[in-house]
Amino acid sequence: MGDHDETPLVVVAGEPSATDEVRARLKAAFDSGAVTVESDFSPVLDHVRTADVNCIVGDPKTLASDLNPVSRDGGPPAGDTEGADDVASNVDGEEGDDGDDGDASPSSLEARTRLEAIRAIDPALPILVRTEPDDAAIAMELVEAGATDSVPSGEGAHLDLLVNRVENAVSRYRTEQQSSDLPADRQLRITNEKVTAIHDFAVEMSDCDEIDEVFDRTVDAAERVLEFDRCTADRRDGDKLIPVARSSNVAPSEVRPFEIGEGVAGQTLKQQRTIVVDETREAADADPVSSSIRSAISVPIGPYGVFQATSSQPHDFGDTDVEFAELVASHAREAIARIENEQRLRTERDRLAALFENIPQPAARVRIEERDENRAATDSLKIEDQDYTAVELDAANEAYEETFGLSAEEHDPDEFQKERIPDDGKGVNVEKAADQDESIRTEVRRRTNDGVGEFRLTIIPVEGEDAQLLYAVYADIGEQKRIERTLRNLHEATREMLRATDPDEVAEISARTAIDTLGFPTSGVRLYDAEENLLKPTYLAEEATDHLDDRPAHGPGDDPIWTAFETGEPVVIPDLAAADTTLEFPGLGSLLIMPVGDHGTMSIGATEPNYFDDSDVELARVLASNVEVALDRAERSRQLRERDERLEREVERLDKFASVVSHDLRNPLSVAAGHLDFARQACENPEAVSHFDRVAEAHDRMEQLVEDVLSLAREGRTVDEMEPVSLESVAERGWRTVETEDATLEVDGAPTVEADPERLWTLLENLFRNAVEHGGDDVTITVGAVNGGFYVADDGEGMEIDPEEALSYGVSTDDDGTGFGLAIVREIAEAHGWNLTVETSDGGGTRFVFE
Repeated sequence: MGDHDETPLVVVAGEPSATDEVRARLKAAFDSGAVTVESDFSPVLDHVRTADVNCIVGDPKTLASDLNPVSRDGGPPAGDTEGADDVASNVDGEEGDDGDDGDASPSSLEARTRLEAIRAIDPALPILVRTEPDDAAIAMELVEAGATDSVPSGEGAHLDLLVNRVENAVSRYRTEQQSSDLPADRQLRITNEKVTAIHDFAVEMSDCDEIDEVFDRTVDAAERVLEFDRCTADRRDGDKLIPVARSSNVAPSEVRPFEIGEGVAGQTLKQQRTIVVDETREAADADPVSSSIRSAISVPIGPYGVFQATSSQPHDFGDTDVEFAELVASHAREAIARIENEQRLRTERDRLAALFENIPQPAARVRIEERDENRAATDSLKIEDQDYTAVELDAANEAYEETFGLSAEEHDPDEFQKERIPDDGKGVNVEKAADQDESIRTEVRRRTNDGVGEFRLTIIPVEGEDAQLLYAVYADIGEQKRIERTLRNLHEATREMLRATDPDEVAEISARTAIDTLGFPTSGVRLYDAEENLLKPTYLAEEATDHLDDRPAHGPGDDPIWTAFETGEPVVIPDLAAADTTLEFPGLGSLLIMPVGDHGTMSIGATEPNYFDDSDVELARVLASNVEVALDRAERSRQLRERDERLEREVERLDKFASVVSHDLRNPLSVAAGHLDFARQACENPEAVSHFDRVAEAHDRMEQLVEDVLSLAREGRTVDEMEPVSLESVAERGWRTVETEDATLEVDGAPTVEADPERLWTLLENLFRNAVEHGGDDVTITVGAVNGGFYVADDGEGMEIDPEEALSYGVSTDDDGTGFGLAIVREIAEAHGWNLTVETSDGGGTRFVFE
């Protein structure tokens, strides 16, 4: 081989007439003497043997023609090597190895043999095959046989692509040839030069303002510094990778978009790791756009894209190539991150600047600079007992000046601190706020031109061009705070109303709440009398009596008060003087009428017209809803009081009855029992004994009746105190005290109930005894939960009489029964306030439901 410092030689194989333009363009790219055209293969092989050939450019027809590579006089070409002779000997179809090429065409066999002849002399020599559309299959075979790459034939852009690839191939070939001969220190120096060049590339990237420019410079650095021939860069766009930069010798047809996760490029971005493909034909994920690509490096550029370098030779990238490619990609990643951050900050600054000028709320922009240690203490901003460097009030909008009376031109933050933060207000640590990554929101009190107000302060830290900026936006929440305080006071007033037990008392509290808590001028309440079908005045606040006399009742008609009650919707009369109504409210200018469910209405008045706005209506609506709940509760309390009074009267009656039973019946029974015992002793007639036994049974029956009557009177009393009771445990206790024979008790999810434990025990005992007596010895009794209450059911034969009749005093289908058992159950249920219903059970027996 010749001296590597000489002018490189490029051999163009093909007919001169077809390669004139190629030769001219290559001569323009190289020294004119460095390009030669040969139409036969033999001279090409001679050049490889004897000269410093750096690249061969040929077409398939020339490389696979019927030319014999041996000399025309039949002897071996000059300078032939043994290996070359052996390889070339099969070109004319002479005997040789035919084991691997039995299916190949003669021309492809010839081409493979000739390329192997070249590779036997110089394995690394670049061989580029120019292909026409009809030559694509042969070109592929040539690449598989050892050609470096295929290049499209044609004029214009195709010719430019060919020249670029020849230049890159020559440059890389010569560099590799030189590196292989260099000593270790020289190779280290070359590596250091690349590292320095990559550092310079990183510095240059700081000037990039556009992301696409970063990708362009990345490809350029890979070509220029790393000497990669074919490079591409893809930018992420949603779920796709879009090609945005490529080497000059990469045709547009050789790149395409990829889905994230698709192919080597998509997997590189998805996995965020470098992928090296030594042989594309053996890699499962490799799906190269061009069939000439045999190996590749694929490096992620962070989450932003992928850089790839490809080669037409397998195993063409080593560890050093990977390290340098990752270094270049890391600088690109940092540059893109910087640009995106700058764009975000710029967008945020522009947005805030526009917002600053247009928002109706008071806003100021504060500029923060480094602490000046020599600054006088009087100029420092004292916040929360610490001194911070005074900062500049950079700008203030019109609302800020109108609210606080301060302007950026005439005031600074010190003056705001002294003049606008009240003694009980809190300041803001500006240095701490500047260090935050997110906005700060807090509630503050500030002194305005109209007095002390409450604000929600939002502080937004932003990096300015040359200083840290803080945007301070004040949102007036005084009205919101007033409403919050009002609602809290309304809640307290509602609790007071709920404690009231009389509707008139609720009406008075509600009218006072409308004035004292909600701040309305006057208020009055009318409650509905169902018997007379009228809304009657119930309470009129003292403030209203200055304007109104005794108010009349209102019945069905067209007046607004009845309309509000009937429709359940508020009625607002903005101007009473101009309203078409028969109502007269002397001294009032506007009126708001709120319905209070089916209980009545609440009237709220003001002396001036157009007094009530939407917020007033909503507050009044909340009050009216609470009044309705309180009146519902008062009505229930009234009903309970009436029930208790009725029960007390019943208990009193039963107590008197029990007293009669206890005194007037037991005394004669005792006398009769004594005489019966005396008669037994005095009479020895056997026939009389049976009569005495029947008299004794009658006495026992009467004694049982007395006990049942006393129990009925006792159980019918009201229950003063109840407690949570486990229905299951009480049922099991009651079961043990009843003669149950072969009966069975089942407890199915029995709940905990509010009850008097002893009286609940008695209720269950009576039900169990009733089920066993009427359902049979082997009856099954079930206790379980239902609709917030409980039930007791059996699978016996059911009731023979009407359930309501069975619950009455003294009714029984058993000749020996007293008829008081189920009556006692009913009395205990009523004493607890439970609703008792009797129905048929799923087993055909009887089911008692307590709700």
